[in-house]
Amino acid sequence: ELMNRWFTRYLYGIENGVEDDPKAWVVREGADRLEPTPYPDYPNPAAEPVTLHLSSGGVQAGGLTLDSPSGQGTETLVDNFSFNGATLARAEWTNHRLLYVTPELETDVHISGTPEIFIRLASSEAAANLSVWLVSLPWTEGRVAQGGLITRAWADPQNHASLTESEPLELGRFYDLSFELQPDDQIIPAGQRIGLMIFSSDREFTLWPPPGTELTVDLDHTSIQLPVVGGPGAFRRAVGGPG
Repeated sequence: ELMNRWFTRYLYGIENGVEDDPKAWVVREGADRLEPTPYPDYPNPAAEPVTLHLSSGGVQAGGLTLDSPSGQGTETLVDNFSFNGATLARAEWTNHRLLYVTPELETDVHISGTPEIFIRLASSEAAANLSVWLVSLPWTEGRVAQGGLITRAWADPQNHASLTESEPLELGRFYDLSFELQPDDQIIPAGQRIGLMIFSSDREFTLWPPPGTELTVDLDHTSIQLPVVGGPGAFRRAVGGPG
């Protein structure tokens, strides 16, 4: 129906006012695809950046909070492409990824736009994959609007300076990287937790180097910025803090 309105206007020249319709339409979680929800624009104009920081415990599940703790030190993961991202996200304990999660959401969180991660890491090899997933937990395979993948991204630490400059990594040296995740518009329902998962080789999307490469993440210098509708106040209320 929406496509037909645009074709009617610009192929047949019929003035139907389609230019004045909402700019963005999103099929919301669990909704009929023929009944999208209108929005003034994409990203949602009410979205504001919310920076979340890490606290230790990523082999099981560390914290992902608005507060910026210090003295968190470093944590290390061991690359192994044998495990796909969904398996790593569901694992209660594994050294093949680092996972940092928010408290259980008391209200829905609407993410609209492009998240960005800032990470400081070191590698035990001269080359390594870096994969980042934003997930909703607990993971519920095959369910709509419940746990699962929110968005993701990949990077080559050898391109830490720029996409056009690549150099072998110095073993044990820490490098700063920042890159965007895939843009998204998703409502994470109350009762879920938002998780940042950091791992190396993504079985579905990257090369498969021999397992064993270690990536060490400096927690104090790693954060993720999420575009949240309602901004920091809405997010703080969702995780049980004052607005």
